Amino acid sequence: MRADICASDDYATRDRLLAAIYELGGSPEGDTEALGVGLHRYRFPAGELTVFADAWLVDVEGPDQLVRDLLQLISTGERG
Repeated sequence: MRADICASDDYATRDRLLAAIYELGGSPEGDTEALGVGLHRYRFPAGELTVFADAWLVDVEGPDQLVRDLLQLISTGERG
């Protein structure tokens, strides 16, 4: 499943995305934890999540349930 997450300059949502990734047990492939421009991969027990960030947007792609769980955590964070 693929989902658009936010505009690239929506740093609050980007922070919630990273927090959700780690809360669900994701670990980055490589040595960076920041979401800079480019393709980022995170490993989970349920599979791999890809996060793509460019000058316009941030999106994710991965197993359906994992993406749904991320979206739920991100939206919950919007309300406090």
